[in-house]
Amino acid sequence: MLNDLAEIISIKSVLGEPQEGAPFGIECKKALDWFLDKANSFGFRTCNMDGYCGYAEYGEGDTCIGILCHLDVVPAGDGWTTDPYKLVIENGHLYGRGVVDDKGSVVMCLHALKEIKESAIKLSRRIRIIAGCNEEHGSACIKYYVKHGEIPEMSFVPDADFPLINSEKGILHLMYSMPLDSFFKENIAFIHGGESYNVVPDHAGISIFKDSPLGKKLLDLCDGKVDNGIFTSSQVAGGILAAGAHVEDYSATDDGEAITIEAKGVAGHAMEPEKADNAIWKLFKFLSCFDEGEIVTFMNNYICTPLGTEALGIYKEDEVSGNLTMNMGIIKVDDDRLHFSLDMRLPKCASHEEIKKQLLLKLPNKSKLEAETFSPNLYVDKSSDLIKNLLGVYEKCTGKKGYCMICGGGTYARELPNAVAFGPAFEGAETNIHNADENVSVKEFDKAAEIYKEAMIALAK
Repeated sequence: MLNDLAEIISIKSVLGEPQEGAPFGIECKKALDWFLDKANSFGFRTCNMDGYCGYAEYGEGDTCIGILCHLDVVPAGDGWTTDPYKLVIENGHLYGRGVVDDKGSVVMCLHALKEIKESAIKLSRRIRIIAGCNEEHGSACIKYYVKHGEIPEMSFVPDADFPLINSEKGILHLMYSMPLDSFFKENIAFIHGGESYNVVPDHAGISIFKDSPLGKKLLDLCDGKVDNGIFTSSQVAGGILAAGAHVEDYSATDDGEAITIEAKGVAGHAMEPEKADNAIWKLFKFLSCFDEGEIVTFMNNYICTPLGTEALGIYKEDEVSGNLTMNMGIIKVDDDRLHFSLDMRLPKCASHEEIKKQLLLKLPNKSKLEAETFSPNLYVDKSSDLIKNLLGVYEKCTGKKGYCMICGGGTYARELPNAVAFGPAFEGAETNIHNADENVSVKEFDKAAEIYKEAMIALAK
């Protein structure tokens, strides 16, 4: 398993430009080809579904069970202590982008199915491992499968946490733009931060015209030469510390024409933004130390704050699906407009249409919605046979009590009937998915593989 994991980790399967036979880029195609080639070598029936996804199948029967994994990963980002695209085994842990989310599960499930085949265990249903290439950016892959492939009788998705997740929040992705105000037009050459809706960005930067009013203020604060000393000046240090940021989170450079301010944070998954540290927020905290325009005021009051959902009037929560969360993952400037993304995780009681209406009421004039996607909530009743079987397997393999949980993350489970998320992360494990140094312990990796083998047998019997 570790040899195969090393191979698949080395493929940088981040979303790329579409090509013929590779709708999500050539690297995602390489990962899909690897999966199908490996499955063929194990003696499974395989199918490539036009580069969107593929499956490996074993067994006989009129119906099948599905195990849904994904081969794409989020960008590595900064801050790794190891090469993110090289499997590293250190202090009893496996490190690499995808060891948990979700290439580790692909390898576990392939080998679990191989063991079932070699043991000639009698099954009543076929077992089909479905591997997609676009889970991190909207799951177009599994949507394609649903349109063109066989729908399993029941499925589990090894892309979340143990014991089991039966309730997933709705996921609302929005891209807004607003016209640049006079402050931005006069002072800001560009702003950039983030690459994905569903990742809390760990780096962001802003370039300030040196001869602009803001540029001149910065030069005055530093006696004509801007460097990191600007962040210890009373005007700046007081402002960013009051906002909860730290002086050492910033850096400044002067290239002769522009002054660049960079902020660093801590990356994380958008489903739990409170566990990360958004670098874009810090840029707006820095700008608020000076004359605020409409955009800076809006961002600091409504978006770059842990109380943003309350300030916007969109906060909701309920017992079966938790609370509403919000993350700004991308920001950029072009064509005299500021563009920014919002990733929201919605409880069942929240209406995504009402949220969009409320946001437009709060946004500055002439702001507009440029793009949106919405994936509805998932909820499977705890009394279902699928959940009873999976929790039974979990209890048998771990000796611990199984129970159902709520998750802010979105998995393939919401795309299929009778499907839930099931592992691979165990309670209390700090896996760092969507962050630097993604990892899992070797012991827990082996245990998850054991659970998946037993789960396949239980459902296919």
